[in-house]
Amino acid sequence: MTWFKRSEREDAAAPAAARAALPPEAVAHTRAFPRFLNALRQRESPVIVDLGPVIGSNVAFFGERLGCKIFVEDLFADVERHAREHKRAALADFLSTRLSEDDGTVDGVLCWDLFDFLDRPAAVVLAARIARMVQPGGAVFGYFGAAAADLTHYSKFVIRSDTELAVRSYPATPMKRHVLQNRDIIRMFEPLIVAESFLLKSNTRETLFRR
Repeated sequence: MTWFKRSEREDAAAPAAARAALPPEAVAHTRAFPRFLNALRQRESPVIVDLGPVIGSNVAFFGERLGCKIFVEDLFADVERHAREHKRAALADFLSTRLSEDDGTVDGVLCWDLFDFLDRPAAVVLAARIARMVQPGGAVFGYFGAAAADLTHYSKFVIRSDTELAVRSYPATPMKRHVLQNRDIIRMFEPLIVAESFLLKSNTRETLFRR
């Protein structure tokens, strides 16, 4: 069974100039994602929260593979709205109440690269909220940029297989990546533990947390 909590068009229209400046679609080979799937296969009718935009093929993938309930919460849209309105400093307060899932009710969370777009206060609040949502045996999958950079686009991660993700870019209000050190990530997500961590050639750390 598959549930949506929020819906929006998969490919929202963007100005032609912005689309022209976007990187081409790429394929990312993933090592932590199949471990995320394996963790959820051990659960009966798992509940997943996806913090990225709605991608129909991803919803179908999880429904077919896991028979799960999936709640899509597009926090990237919230980050973008705060950026456009020059209210980034308000994100921490906003995220403290944004997610409605009860504590200890979620089996898996997909963060993607969301934390790259959050300042430290917002990242701390969101990580703590995610950790409370996940029940024992659950898992969290995400990416964390390891180098400072100017971010000009968001990425949609489209699942092609257990080990491959297509990465499609869409426009973002420019912002600087807030690099989190490993020790900071570990503290923020307590009591979750880092079960797997891989440093990719793109200077991005792919991480799997377990509870």
